[in-house]
Amino acid sequence: MNSSPDAAMGHAHILKCELASEVLHSSGKLRLCVTGWSMLPTVWPGDTLVVERVSPDQVRIGDVVVVARDGRLCGHRVVSIAEDAGNQRWITRGDALPVPDRPVLENELMGRASHLVRAGELVEVPAELNLVQQLIAKIVQNFVPAARALVYLRRRAHIPEKSAPEESVPCQG
Repeated sequence: MNSSPDAAMGHAHILKCELASEVLHSSGKLRLCVTGWSMLPTVWPGDTLVVERVSPDQVRIGDVVVVARDGRLCGHRVVSIAEDAGNQRWITRGDALPVPDRPVLENELMGRASHLVRAGELVEVPAELNLVQQLIAKIVQNFVPAARALVYLRRRAHIPEKSAPEESVPCQG
């Protein structure tokens, strides 16, 4: 049986999700290195999310939650909460995305991002965007090249210092 590179990458992502889930369930905390830009300007590629295991009733609107679905991990903000036949569902959306994700099921919810590590500093994840962040998010939502330009300019402005690499699992956003 031949395996394509895409299939191998898919299997690798699934294994990473399973490992992340095991670490989170056993220790209660997990660090995930962010690779996507769907949460700009709150979370940037290269930031590390500090994720804590929480019970479903602890999740609030404004929280950034990490979800495992389709063999990937995704960190997005809770924009609304719905209950269907006694089952809670969360509607999430990346700050830089124009439309919400499909509802998050309880078994997909991995945890909540309590903090992020940016340039070696521990930063709290805000529950709301300030006015400037809202403006940046709107620009990025409507003009993808703006997101690419922002990420490029930020990388150029923040040349990382040499330090010990952190152990983390990529988080697709």
